[in-house]
Amino acid sequence: MKRLQHVSLFTRIAVGNAFVIAFGAIFGTLLTRHFSDILDGWLIGLFAGMGISLSLLVNFLILDAALRPLRELRKLAEKISHGDKLQLELLKNPDADTVSLASALRSLVNQLGDRNQELHALSGRAINAQEEERKSIARSLHDDTGQALTMLIISLDQLETRLSEQQQDLKDDIQQLRTLAANTLTELRRIVFGLRPAILDDLGLVPAIRWYARSNLEPAGLKVEVQAPEPMPDLPPEVCISLFRISQEAVNNILRHAAANLVHIVLSLQPGSISLQVRDDGRGFNQQAASQDALSRHHLGLLGLRERVELLGGQMSLVSAPGQGTSLEVHLPLSGTMDNNEEDPHPAG
Repeated sequence: MKRLQHVSLFTRIAVGNAFVIAFGAIFGTLLTRHFSDILDGWLIGLFAGMGISLSLLVNFLILDAALRPLRELRKLAEKISHGDKLQLELLKNPDADTVSLASALRSLVNQLGDRNQELHALSGRAINAQEEERKSIARSLHDDTGQALTMLIISLDQLETRLSEQQQDLKDDIQQLRTLAANTLTELRRIVFGLRPAILDDLGLVPAIRWYARSNLEPAGLKVEVQAPEPMPDLPPEVCISLFRISQEAVNNILRHAAANLVHIVLSLQPGSISLQVRDDGRGFNQQAASQDALSRHHLGLLGLRERVELLGGQMSLVSAPGQGTSLEVHLPLSGTMDNNEEDPHPAG
């Protein structure tokens, strides 16, 4: 076996075919010369056919043995595509070329694995930094800008009370300014809640998801149903924020693209994991075409959600078809154990 590793595939095939040709020519010539005087023409043809068949069989066996390393290499590549580890010892009857290719393939797979781990680590840091930045911006807008607008509205109210009835034009101007400031404050609160809703930190995941879904979908005429375990156990902060961001992205996509009438949001607990499902009865879409279009246009919302889920060791599935609505489902593992009442909850509206 070790000697064969130093013989290339080309050499094996060339030597094998040369042997078949030489053997067939010599054996056929001797056979024809020996029996030419005593055999009829049809028997000569029969022996010739048998000789050709034997030569083809020997040639097939030689080629099968010579090309076996390539087939083994193909099997290794298929195993790698399914996530299995590359094992060079699985190569049978290897040669120098296939061993070199397998080694290069293993090195490439290892490099890709290392880069993938580095990218996951960087993605995790980027997501955590993004959440911290959102939280900081939301707090700053709420505490500083929001309070300034509130004080401006109060000051305009006080200013209006000091004006006399003869200054109606000025009162009208102040009322317009107060309306503008109030609308700005409302929009600012909407932006703040989109960045980091205080309800998520104060009341928890389920009220935050219910509030965001209803405040965005119901004004557009969509009916929203939210189901969740009651009571919801305490969840790790990274799980809470990830599930909220996933539901937030799903709600925004439904609002922009689905043309739906009804939206179901279901949170459920299983032993050691939590699931979130968001489904609608909208127009649906072709997943393959939508994925290619999203990549070409750099619309990476779903890819970002998948990255969040994978960083937490979870799984995400998206099922959709034209005219059949869309269902987004996420499963995230939970560390630690729960009480029996929490492991088998009954959904509550």
